[in-house]
Amino acid sequence: MRWKGQIEAQKWPGISQLKQRIFELKISRLDIDFYTANAHLNPACVFQPTTPEQLAEGIKTLVKDETLFAFRGGGHMPIPGYNNINSTGVLITSAGLNQLEIGPDNATVNVGPGNVWTDVYKYLEPYGKSVVGGRLGVVGVPGYIIGGGVSFFGNEYGWASAMVNSFTAVLADGSIVKATAHNEYSDLFWALRGGGNAFALVTNFEIRTVPSAKVMVGMATFSDEVTSTQFLDGLYEFGINGSNDPKAAAIPLVEYISGADKPTYTSFLFYNGDDEDPAALKGLSSLPTSKNTFQHRSMYQWSTEMDSEVKLAYNLKQRFWVLPTYVNRTAISIIHDTFTEATKNFDPGLGFYILGLAIMPVPKTFFSASQVNGGDPQAIDPNSGPHIWVEESFSYLGSWKDSDVDDFYQKVNANITTQLKEAGIPENEFFYLNDANKLQTDDVWAGYPKESVERLQKIRSKYDPDNVYTELLPGGWKVTDAN
Repeated sequence: MRWKGQIEAQKWPGISQLKQRIFELKISRLDIDFYTANAHLNPACVFQPTTPEQLAEGIKTLVKDETLFAFRGGGHMPIPGYNNINSTGVLITSAGLNQLEIGPDNATVNVGPGNVWTDVYKYLEPYGKSVVGGRLGVVGVPGYIIGGGVSFFGNEYGWASAMVNSFTAVLADGSIVKATAHNEYSDLFWALRGGGNAFALVTNFEIRTVPSAKVMVGMATFSDEVTSTQFLDGLYEFGINGSNDPKAAAIPLVEYISGADKPTYTSFLFYNGDDEDPAALKGLSSLPTSKNTFQHRSMYQWSTEMDSEVKLAYNLKQRFWVLPTYVNRTAISIIHDTFTEATKNFDPGLGFYILGLAIMPVPKTFFSASQVNGGDPQAIDPNSGPHIWVEESFSYLGSWKDSDVDDFYQKVNANITTQLKEAGIPENEFFYLNDANKLQTDDVWAGYPKESVERLQKIRSKYDPDNVYTELLPGGWKVTDAN
């Protein structure tokens, strides 16, 4: 079926229908908070269901009127239109689907898509439990999980989606189903573990908990005396040796702030245990610091600390790009040095900005742990590790065109890719979609095995033959875009 793709808000009958037939609209923080200023749009209507049945009725109404819509979780995705929509359509906010319920023996927790990870960590803290969830508490639950989800716990447990026991979801025809790895919807369950948002709208995630009342977590800000060579050596040391301990995780960061004469070096440090000085993190933790918050605390305490800092960036525009490679000392230097050199000539003169590189080692244990319950669409061979996934970020004020920012990253990454090839470093074809730019769509799907893409396309056709969640829900990662 082909949809109109446009509506005139003042003439759209669905707005009044939703108000009269389903519920009273209530606006909450989740309707107005977006991680990036780029995502602030003006939908014709905000639809906030509080039950799966209300959402199902809403979907039926939208489909009947052939109306565009967006579905919003936490609003962290920085791609404009991926978690909001303009006046041509309706924004469905999940804020009313914010249930949290501990399961039998505290082994699982039911989580609604209206939660961010801080909500989940706070709820679980009295039970002495945590979950494989966002490293930042402001990140929303649904988009994070259906994209796979990278966590501090990931080296031990794999993708966040690997810890899901079931998805309750609304299909395109308005039916409500519960998908598990072993029931009649096992194919849908597999697709929702990293295949994007073209299959169903999830109204509940049943997630296995982990026994982790407190962890060691914090951020180390390295002192000015730490050289780039020392920092990159420490990063490489963790990538090769430290990541052999699956309880350890680190995200080394390089940031270039407008007006500064050199970059700053920091690192998130994490250990799922009581060891205050774990050997796995020595490559980074042994470097001199000007500030170090690495300490014993709960994930809720950590997330609340970071939330206040992250929210300071809410008025900034944000762009993400992802660059994959493997743990290789030469590769790390090429990425760092090429990016550093490019920033020297990056002076748009249009206000405050931060250019960032989050250089994240991903060990073999991450991929092997992800193979539970039938595996996932990404299907990354553990023997291909350890990987390095680089999240390139650009936060800025001013009137720069997004296309100018994208042009900068495209040129830098093309230069890096050429140098990696010339150095004989194998190409890593997996582009993590939750960190990717929209212009990297072809790269994202090319990084999935051909068999996975074909299976995803068949599953999408089976559950949504009319392309409701592809054409009426235009935002997000769609397997139909795979070549």
